[in-house]
Amino acid sequence: MSIHRDFFTFYGNSRGGLRMTFCDEVRKETDLYFEGSFEHPFVKGLVKGTLPIEKFKFYMMQDAFYLKHYTKVLAIAASKATTNEDTTYFLENAHYINEAELELHRTVFKELGVTEHELEIFEPAPATYNYVSHMYNAAYNGDVSEAFAAMFPCPWLYQEIGEKYKDSQPGIKLYEEWLAMYSNPDYEGKIELQKSMMNRFAEEQPEKVQLFKAHFKKSCYYEWKFWEMPWTLEDWKGEVANYEYI
Repeated sequence: MSIHRDFFTFYGNSRGGLRMTFCDEVRKETDLYFEGSFEHPFVKGLVKGTLPIEKFKFYMMQDAFYLKHYTKVLAIAASKATTNEDTTYFLENAHYINEAELELHRTVFKELGVTEHELEIFEPAPATYNYVSHMYNAAYNGDVSEAFAAMFPCPWLYQEIGEKYKDSQPGIKLYEEWLAMYSNPDYEGKIELQKSMMNRFAEEQPEKVQLFKAHFKKSCYYEWKFWEMPWTLEDWKGEVANYEYI
């Protein structure tokens, strides 16, 4: 089945009737996390232009670490793909994101005033570390479809954020560029293609649907944590140091 199959095509049937696609189902089941991201004060502050720049800088440095490893997970997925079409797709995306990450260092980091010293002492926050570890677990211990189920919430959520807030005018150059990237109609087209891929994987391995959903849900949770993390400037000490012991 072609990965270009339309998103609204139904997969399988139940007692002679048509069922929702995998993506229809999993989006409904994880709406809590999507809505939580839409309404998170980090996201709302970004689209309104009220987000403190130091929080955005913290987010971007963590995101650079995340993207570096997202690229590697894509490469693992490519190595496990069973069709030339899928292998090519994952390798091309890995190359694209790797180039984007290099551009991030060259331009955005410069505008944010990220220093060489800050890069040298950088440490991924707990939320970032846990999210990346989750994706590696799905990719190393599963097949290409399991890896993709863990990777897919990230671009899908960002596309929905871009669509929801596309008319916002933050008034801050970096925030406006961030929003423009994810509200671009071309980006929406890429997500529709990825939805059709995920639906295909679910059709081909119906026995793994619940596992796909479990990977997807965990990533949705970590996406929410990825907003909370820069909002609170999360590190490895604060939660323990500030805990109210009885």
